[in-house]
Amino acid sequence: MILLNNQIVKSAEKLNINDIIYINDLILNPTKINLPPNKKIKLKIVFENDDFAIIDKPAGLLVHPLNAEDTDTLANALVNKWPKIKNVGEDPLRPGIVHRLDKDTSGLMIVPKTNSAFKSFKLKFQNHTCQKVYTALVYSHLKSKKGIINSSIAYSKNKFNRRKVALNPNDGKEAITEYEVVKEFKNATLIKARPKTGRTHQIRVHFASISNFVIGDREYGSSKINTQYGLNRQFLHAGELSFTYKRVKYHFVSKLPSDLQKILSNTARLTN
Repeated sequence: MILLNNQIVKSAEKLNINDIIYINDLILNPTKINLPPNKKIKLKIVFENDDFAIIDKPAGLLVHPLNAEDTDTLANALVNKWPKIKNVGEDPLRPGIVHRLDKDTSGLMIVPKTNSAFKSFKLKFQNHTCQKVYTALVYSHLKSKKGIINSSIAYSKNKFNRRKVALNPNDGKEAITEYEVVKEFKNATLIKARPKTGRTHQIRVHFASISNFVIGDREYGSSKINTQYGLNRQFLHAGELSFTYKRVKYHFVSKLPSDLQKILSNTARLTN
C-alpha cells in the first residue's frame, strides 16, 4: 500500500531528497474501511451505562487494528458487542477507543459509547483529569521509596514504534510518572505508578531509563533477567481508574491477573 521509489521497503528505511513515496488511495479513504465484528473475543465488562463502559482488557489483546486486515482486536470485539459504536470516535479503525493499553499490558479501559462521551473523555485525558494507577514489578531496587520521573520521551531513530528518553527535553514530549514502592524483593520491586501524561510506552521507557525496567518487558528490558521469571509479557497492570463524569465520581479497581499473581508469589517465595 505504501511504496518508496516504487519498491516495498521496511518502515525504518531513511528517506532522501527527491525520493518518491506512493500511497494507495485505499488507505487514504476511510469511508471504504469496514471493521468486521469479532464474536470470539469475550469482553470482561466491569461497568456499563448509556454513555460509556469500563472493560478489563486481558494481556495479549491488541487494542485496535494496525490495518483493515487485523480482526482479532479489542475494537473488533467492541463493534460486535455494541454495533453503534462503529460511528464513535475519530478513526474508523479505532471506534470507541479514547485511550490505549499496550498489547501485553492488562487492565482497565474506558470505552465511550457515544460521540458526546468520546469528546468528554478525550478532553479529560488531555487535561489529565483521568487518574490511572498501574501495578508493576521492576528489576532491582529503586533509590527512593517515592519519586517522580520527569523525562521527555521521543521516537527512537533505530526501530519503528520504539521510544526513548530524550537527552534534550526539547527533542521529545513531556512525560511525567509518579511512583511509590509497595514491596521490595531480593532482585525486584513491586511498585504503583501514576502516569501524569499519556505517552506511548511511558512507564516502560521511564523505568528502563533508570535501570529498573519492567520485568518481562521484551522491548526495553533484559532477556537474560526475564527468562528467570518465565513471564510471557511485561508485569504491568492498569489496576485503578478514577474520574468524574457528569458530576459523578467513579473509581474502578481491577485485581492483579492470575499470571502476574503467580509470578509475584514465586518471587516472594524465592526471597524468603
